[in-house]
Amino acid sequence: MRQVSYWVAVLESVSLAIYAVSLLLTSLSNETTLGSPVVETIIYLIFAALIYLVARGVRNAKSWARTPYFVTQLFVGITSYTLIAATQISYRLVGLLIGLIALGGLVAIFKTPLETN
Repeated sequence: MRQVSYWVAVLESVSLAIYAVSLLLTSLSNETTLGSPVVETIIYLIFAALIYLVARGVRNAKSWARTPYFVTQLFVGITSYTLIAATQISYRLVGLLIGLIALGGLVAIFKTPLETN
């Protein structure tokens, strides 16, 4: 189950990085005046990198990685809920998919045995 936990977090990390870059490209092409898209992209990329580091910790059976992994899955679940509450069916379907991924990550991390080194 450790590999499942790892790949769920990698999927989330890569998805967040892709979202950040697409947000930057969209913001720059539309010349938005709402905040700084560059700063927002940098923040999202930092989060993506941190999620990946937690994924590596889970893969390497580091005990410190379990709590941040759990919290990450909770945040992904909250994001899923906000999408499911939307009015458009496409947002609801994406929210459902994201929620299932988060649920899979939670189940995988709880089924991963603790290693004592």
